Amino acid sequence: MPSPALAGRTRLEFRALRVGAITLHRIREDNLHEVREAFANVEDAAYMLSELEANYRPEYDEQRRQTVFGFYTTRAGELAGMSLLGISSFAEARGFTGADTLVHLRGQGIAPASKPALYYLGFALLGLNRIETGCFASNVASRRSMEKTPGLVYEGTLRQYARNASGVFEDEHRFAIVRGDWIRIYGRTPIEVLT
Repeated sequence: MPSPALAGRTRLEFRALRVGAITLHRIREDNLHEVREAFANVEDAAYMLSELEANYRPEYDEQRRQTVFGFYTTRAGELAGMSLLGISSFAEARGFTGADTLVHLRGQGIAPASKPALYYLGFALLGLNRIETGCFASNVASRRSMEKTPGLVYEGTLRQYARNASGVFEDEHRFAIVRGDWIRIYGRTPIEVLT
């Protein structure tokens, strides 16, 4: 049975979430053109635009519940990358996160700094119980980012989990945070919801 907190709560009306210097601007069908234009002039434009189309656009299930909330990320007003929160199971109140940081800003803590806002969306606004994330074993930078994110716990490696960009099956490291850890670690973190 779906979590009562999830019932009817996937049509949230807000345009951005802010935590400290990080603002997650919601990607919607009506602003996709502007988002594409913003990423068209960055060093890794082809990659970022490909990721935008594949992973960060809003998605909905057959019941018209939103299952992917994508965001373009700014730090102190400067474009920094993209983040997302997805819902993998309404019945189990389980979601996932992902992030892509612009190449010249990688290693500066942008993805970990965006997590409190994504967790607020997932746990406080959508009523999730668990949020997962992962990376290919070869993606050392992503693993370091996850290890730096308070509350994310390494849960193991899934052997030959998926095909990488070269089409080769690769192991994936998996991490997760659960509601109780979020309350303990992030419960007092001020998140601004911009409407």
